Amino acid sequence: MLAAGTSSRFGDENKLLADVNGRTVIAQSVQNLTDSTIDTVYVVTGNEHHHVENTIGHLGVQTVTNKAYEQGQATSIKTGIRAVRRVPIDAVLISLGDMPFVTPSMINRLIATYQQVAAGIIVAGYQGRRGNPVLFDASYLESLASIRGDTGARQLIRESNDAVLVETEDPGVVRDIDTPDDLR
Repeated sequence: MLAAGTSSRFGDENKLLADVNGRTVIAQSVQNLTDSTIDTVYVVTGNEHHHVENTIGHLGVQTVTNKAYEQGQATSIKTGIRAVRRVPIDAVLISLGDMPFVTPSMINRLIATYQQVAAGIIVAGYQGRRGNPVLFDASYLESLASIRGDTGARQLIRESNDAVLVETEDPGVVRDIDTPDDLR
């Protein structure tokens, strides 16, 4: 889970620490992952990492700090990839800390699709729109580790000839919290 950003559009507060339904945004986002069938959850922190890590410390996840988080989302992806390379994996699911409405059942659906189809990238979608999270086969780890900028893995997904969009019928996969209005 990528949770390192500066929350620049949210104002003076860290959006990940804002309240959504009685929990912080990041705690709800992480809980959704831990309630899924994912084996191990790594959370890449950066901005206010001590506060973010304290909020999720009880959830049994691994945290990794991205010291270069201000340079864009690619640095968080690289930090996460370095962490997961330490253990044998079949795939990596990249999710965003500001998307607390992605349900565990939707995450499980992406994993099940990966296990059933011969595709290297499984993308959550809603009404034809690409959303998050995105599951990448381990064969994409090197490519993920080499991306640059603040657009995440979008270009890698666009250029792939084995990406599958899974219609989730779940608006949570396209609903992130960037501004206070988004939270309201």
